[in-house]
Amino acid sequence: MNRFFEHGTVMAEIERQMTMTPNFAPRGHGSAVLCRYHPAAADLDCRNCLEHRRRSCRSLRCLYLSERLEAGAVTLEELIIETIRPWKYLPLKQRAMSLACRFDGFHFDGPLHVMRMQEMTKGEDRTVNSRWLAAVYLLSAHAALWQKTLRAVGPGQVDFANVRLRDSTIQDYVLYRAAKGICSGMLGAASEELSDPELVSDDTLLLIVSAAVIVRYGPEVMRIGRAGQ
Repeated sequence: MNRFFEHGTVMAEIERQMTMTPNFAPRGHGSAVLCRYHPAAADLDCRNCLEHRRRSCRSLRCLYLSERLEAGAVTLEELIIETIRPWKYLPLKQRAMSLACRFDGFHFDGPLHVMRMQEMTKGEDRTVNSRWLAAVYLLSAHAALWQKTLRAVGPGQVDFANVRLRDSTIQDYVLYRAAKGICSGMLGAASEELSDPELVSDDTLLLIVSAAVIVRYGPEVMRIGRAGQ
């Protein structure tokens, strides 16, 4: 009979450490205890947070957005607001903020956009590069742009040098520049351009803002509002 009650369970290592002699360094290699805890929505109730006092939060920003995202207890509006918070150009921030409250779930430019994303990410695990994913999200938004860039898209990378944009619309060109910039760690378009509704449409800006959210929080954001789909 084994002397450990928790032998063969996830608690076995903790039990072994509790039975060791205090203040005694054992010989041999060290061991790690892996945390398999995944937060649930009930665990992340704002009323349980230390910043929550008298029916309101004292913090200017939520410190647990990533945990709430994993538990499915965060809105896209919250993620967008936190993503654009560091942006310095006020007209662009104000325009992006006005778009943030229009959608309950993550934005796709129609069912075909969803199908293109599903096809490109098939077989990819949760460790997929977020910048690559955001770029593919932008390039696959419109059929015409996707046809011109599809051959340049490979696993984890986009070969922008081999893309030729001919007879493209302004909106497709803006999306292409944003995708190329995101892969380089930038927005890819001037803030003044993105804040101009006559140059960049609301739908195009929303796609770019959503791509910025993907870069910051990963592929999980695309599941917001799409349960069961």
